[in-house]
Amino acid sequence: MSAFYPGKRLSTKGERCTVRYVGEIKGKQGQWLGVEWDDPTRGKHSGTHEGFEYFKCRSSHPKAGSFLRPSATWDQSRTFLEALRTKYAAIETGDNAAAAQNTIRISGKEAEEVGFEKIARQQAQLHNLRIVVLDDLLVRAYDNTETTSDGLDHIQETCPNITDLDLGRNLFETLSEISDICDRLPKLKFLRLDANRLRDVAGRAESIASASGLAQITSASLDHMLCTDEELETLSSCMPNIRDLSASTNQLGSLDYCDLPYTLTSLTLEDNNFTSLENVKRLAKSSPLLKTLNLKNNQITSTFKDQQRTESFTLPETIVDVDLAYNNITSWSIINELPSKIPGLKHLRIAHNPLFSSLRSADGKPMTSADGYMLTIARLPQLETLNYSKITDKERLNSESYYLSQIGRQLSLAPKEKENEILSAHPRWKELCEEYGEPKIERRTESGIDPNSLAARLLECTIYSPAAAHLSTLPNEHNPLVVEIPKSCSIYKVHGVIGRRLGLEPTQLRLILETGEKDRVDMATWNGVEAWDSDEEEAEEVGEEWKEREEELVAGTRPLGTFVDGQKARIRVELKAGVGTRQ
Repeated sequence: MSAFYPGKRLSTKGERCTVRYVGEIKGKQGQWLGVEWDDPTRGKHSGTHEGFEYFKCRSSHPKAGSFLRPSATWDQSRTFLEALRTKYAAIETGDNAAAAQNTIRISGKEAEEVGFEKIARQQAQLHNLRIVVLDDLLVRAYDNTETTSDGLDHIQETCPNITDLDLGRNLFETLSEISDICDRLPKLKFLRLDANRLRDVAGRAESIASASGLAQITSASLDHMLCTDEELETLSSCMPNIRDLSASTNQLGSLDYCDLPYTLTSLTLEDNNFTSLENVKRLAKSSPLLKTLNLKNNQITSTFKDQQRTESFTLPETIVDVDLAYNNITSWSIINELPSKIPGLKHLRIAHNPLFSSLRSADGKPMTSADGYMLTIARLPQLETLNYSKITDKERLNSESYYLSQIGRQLSLAPKEKENEILSAHPRWKELCEEYGEPKIERRTESGIDPNSLAARLLECTIYSPAAAHLSTLPNEHNPLVVEIPKSCSIYKVHGVIGRRLGLEPTQLRLILETGEKDRVDMATWNGVEAWDSDEEEAEEVGEEWKEREEELVAGTRPLGTFVDGQKARIRVELKAGVGTRQ
């Protein structure tokens, strides 16, 4: 059992795991290993047996652990050079092997020189390698019982030109092992360590020399390593010249105790546990050169951790590119605050958040994805691209005008005393009014009509027909017919009232309600569906055409008042084919 210890990395039948417990289990004979699987779906429990917790899994998966016998069949680990030769210099067989044999004479006798050319070719091939991928090959720098140099000799002379190295999903246990390999690769710049599970990261980091091979790394990937914020700080501190860092799918919920390298310009933190922008505010202090911040697929809902907003913050002004797609944003508040929290923001991805699937106008009507696209642009004056689509000058003009009209509509539907509260949710109100002029606010309560009176229950309908040019008995646009109709009237009755006033059969009429509002057309589409929030490869150029919003009043039992807000309506009468003139 001395060969097994907590933190030891093992593999059986190709499935990697980490030893978390060594010892006896109540009710079971002999010694056992409690392991946490790299693939958490492979396990049976979380380290608890019959109510007693023997170990804890670091993964949040409820069944990442198992108990195994020490006598299980374990896969053999490889040294770095063994893995390199296995993948990039496999032994030749058949005709290739025969071709590598030469006949030579020694003391007058013929002999075959076997494999020297093959070895020379292999050495040349390994010597010239620049990009090396050794993921999932059970690599370890050395075993616990070996000296540090075992398994590391000849790395530099064998493959001195490696610049990009992938060591993901292997059996490394300590940071020292990785450092010892990197020390022997003088040109190494990119390092991928995804899904390695290191032990005692903080304790071992002190032994890593500042001049180690890790110090030359400029780009690193530390995904799926179950890192906490302190462990991420330790790992990244060993790479003081790093510019691009990915730490996705870890256990990060805050960077409050994590100072990342000063040199960082790009940081990817996808699929972690961040809930607000405040969780990453320390970047302003630790990484003031940051340009790209990827927070995709977290649980971000707001700017601040809670409603107290105890401390204001601003992320580095150098940040121009932010990804907030696939989070849990349900309100406009975080978007309104982006210009102040990320003042340099120019490129934003915010697709696939709940906010955009449940948009409603001020009067409760559902809004489209096109509306969400426009309202996002209008709130962010410095934005240049949204979800990979370039924002044109005309798009910005249309978006800001539309946003301003929506604010005006919201004010019109609310009492005067709610005005300040409403405007506080729209920080750009004053700026937009100066640019485009303040929209006319007509509140219902200011109409002078008693809401309990008969007048309040009537709609003043202005009726005209384009067919008046052919039938002089019909009202035209310049001399319309004005009729008061109760809001409670069904559309069946509305057809009857208007038909009677025009001297036509109701079945001969088409009634079109002109709302006075406008909609965009030719929006970005994907498989025929509006999809402004699509990903990069799906994004299409967005159109800029507009049309009047109209709604046909199809004969039915629905009340007229459900189609109209306010006290007035404008209805266009069209004649069906064969009535007076052909349509």
